[in-house]
Amino acid sequence: MFSPEQLVSLKAVVEEGTVLAAADRLGLTASAVSQQLSRLQQEAGQPVLVRRGRNVVPTDAAEVLVRLATQVEQLDEAARAELEHLTSDVSGPLVLSSFATGVVGLLSQALPGLLQTYPLLRLTVRELAPEASLGAVRRGEVDLALVHDWTDHHMTFPGGLTPTELGHDVVDLIAREDHGLRLSRSGAVDLADLDGREWVDDSPGVFSEWLLSALHQRSLDYRIAATADSFPSKIALVAAGFGIGLIPRLGRPPLPDGLVSLPVRNPPTRRIMLVHRDSSVRRPAVVAVGREIRRIWSDQEG
Repeated sequence: MFSPEQLVSLKAVVEEGTVLAAADRLGLTASAVSQQLSRLQQEAGQPVLVRRGRNVVPTDAAEVLVRLATQVEQLDEAARAELEHLTSDVSGPLVLSSFATGVVGLLSQALPGLLQTYPLLRLTVRELAPEASLGAVRRGEVDLALVHDWTDHHMTFPGGLTPTELGHDVVDLIAREDHGLRLSRSGAVDLADLDGREWVDDSPGVFSEWLLSALHQRSLDYRIAATADSFPSKIALVAAGFGIGLIPRLGRPPLPDGLVSLPVRNPPTRRIMLVHRDSSVRRPAVVAVGREIRRIWSDQEG
């Protein structure tokens, strides 16, 4: 009979590409993972992995067993969720992940109340980029993830994951007061009025592509004077006179004296979401933590 440990080991190896990487993910030795695979192959009666260079490639038999492993993991989590639901206790371990400004703007405000209200809840927080969070949730390493994408560039969610949208995080223009920027009749800065400006941009990516595309569409003259990805770095560079920059509101630190935050006409926005596995939807801890994060978001929006 196939054991869950054998199936989980195979699934980890297939997803990670090497026994060593799978062992690191599972917190086991490479020898222990290899032993699990050897026993699984004996049970299957046919090869499950073939070596190709330093990596291993799954056979057709492995693909069948990996699908089974996924079902076993889902069944295990569903059973745990049902048992937790019987007592309605918000307790036990829960791993929560978020992108950096989500930690600052939401989790840091939600955690004190959660820890006080649910003393038996053992929370672990991991700072991860949205794509890494989705992978960790899918693999069962994270239970609930706060992620974001851009409203005109939605990410694709793997099967078995449920996203819940919290709302949109608006981007503002950050500038020095002596830049002399003025609001248009719409009550916001129009990019068309920013010809000949220097900018503090992000590294290449969706956000940077939006800005450059917007400048090109309006045939504006511009220069990227600096690139920075963290909010403190961008704010410091704007304050130093390197140009103007676009920064979302969530997790943005207070601006120093001499800087202003101005609304932008038709700005880019980040879509903020909570993501969990379908099979964990009834877990009281997942429900409670998600509810508190949504409450903090609603309070900020109000």
